[in-house]
Amino acid sequence: MKKLDHFAPSVIMKRLDSIRARRIIKNCEADYNRELKEAIDKVFDGGIPKIITLAGPTCSGKTTTAAKLEERIDSTGKNAVRFSIDDFFMGGGGIRNDVDHEAPDYDSVKAIDIDYLAEFVKDLYAGRTVKVPQYSFAETRRSGYEEYVPEEDDIYIFEGIQAVYPEVTSLFVDGYRSIFICPDDDISYKGTVLRKDELRFLRRVVRDYKFRAATPEYTYHLWTNVRKNEEENIFPYSKSDININSFLLYEPFIISRYALDILAKVPVYSRYKDQADELMSRLRVFNETFFSAKMVPSNSMFREFIGQDDE
Repeated sequence: MKKLDHFAPSVIMKRLDSIRARRIIKNCEADYNRELKEAIDKVFDGGIPKIITLAGPTCSGKTTTAAKLEERIDSTGKNAVRFSIDDFFMGGGGIRNDVDHEAPDYDSVKAIDIDYLAEFVKDLYAGRTVKVPQYSFAETRRSGYEEYVPEEDDIYIFEGIQAVYPEVTSLFVDGYRSIFICPDDDISYKGTVLRKDELRFLRRVVRDYKFRAATPEYTYHLWTNVRKNEEENIFPYSKSDININSFLLYEPFIISRYALDILAKVPVYSRYKDQADELMSRLRVFNETFFSAKMVPSNSMFREFIGQDDE
């Protein structure tokens, strides 16, 4: 568990605290980028694989990692081609009943059009032209296809939480390399603890509210099944060639600013109201003014969740 109990904000030390906060963010970003580079370099030990899988539970930082991986592949003179397994969802994303609601299933292997994915991978290996599906989350259906013609030097990245499922990995021949990414630290500050799964929930509640028009209540509604699927189908298969810890020491101090406003929108009559209030009570401890989103670099992995606009 990471601890920050040595922080002691005060009016007199406000400027010094802000300087220290900037330093912490700068060091966190440097450490994370170094870890990411070293991990990606390990993927290429012994040669460049034809297929690389990139997996991790929701809100782990896969998008940034995939972009960095593409840059690394391109630097070798090869061409990186990324496929999101999300685009292979069935129409509706699969529907799952949850108490008194229905929710799209974007987590289990049943949500994937596994037959289409199998044919797709087979054609890639054979060098045949494929039709890459495009999935619309807004419409919860496959919205179209884009034709792709394989080239001999192309390297394929299959990215998604489902890239660890045996039903998916069994489609790849021996020799593919795997990366698993996930924030892997709890944090304690002034005796208040946020668990690593709660940090991911905060990333998701902010991201979904800002970019997917999802209410915090709806994110809570989905979260139970998300966590259940992770424990049953993701973490048991998380042992990969490369593991990356995407936790950033400073993030609770900044995401608290966004999350407090969003969680306050949970209605008083909601069955999630007590959970939201309890989480908010702990988040207020991390809501320190000397940290600001303006301090976060525009190319930070953390921008996946808070976006480019600053508070």
